[in-house]
Amino acid sequence: MSGVDLVILGMLLEKPQSAYELQKDVAYHHYDKWSKIGLPTIYQNVHRLEAAGYLQGEVQTGEKRANRTVYSITEAGKAHFVQLMRENVDREVQFLFDFNIVITNLNKIPHVEAKTLLQKLHDNIRKAAAQNAALAAKYADIPFVGQAIFQQQQRLYQALLDWLTGFRAEFNKEA
Repeated sequence: MSGVDLVILGMLLEKPQSAYELQKDVAYHHYDKWSKIGLPTIYQNVHRLEAAGYLQGEVQTGEKRANRTVYSITEAGKAHFVQLMRENVDREVQFLFDFNIVITNLNKIPHVEAKTLLQKLHDNIRKAAAQNAALAAKYADIPFVGQAIFQQQQRLYQALLDWLTGFRAEFNKEA
């Protein structure tokens, strides 16, 4: 949960927002594309963080719309944010790719089918790299830290494509 908490608390450090606005901000920043943050979890985590004393909600009455609660971060929330940042940096960095399960089982299916799957994996990584590049171009005016994530993702996609090219060559020799 700390990733979701970091996102919520970090956004509220910038400005108070409703849970709906936070959800829209998560989508705008594409957090859900490169992390395990699901948009539906924002509401429940906001309520959990408020119950823990990290957020304070203020109900605003609307003239033309329903009432909404706008959340701001408390001093305890700011301290919790810093603690979560430290904990996340102290953790072992792991790269977990769901397709690794496919890679480890390729030798259990006919070689022709395995080659087809490898080609599809290659195409999907290329497609993801192209989408990342398009988003980076579309949001070229975002702050440096956001641009850095696009650059990191592009390099990871390229590294995966390079690795996959070598793997495919070795896999074909084995067959």
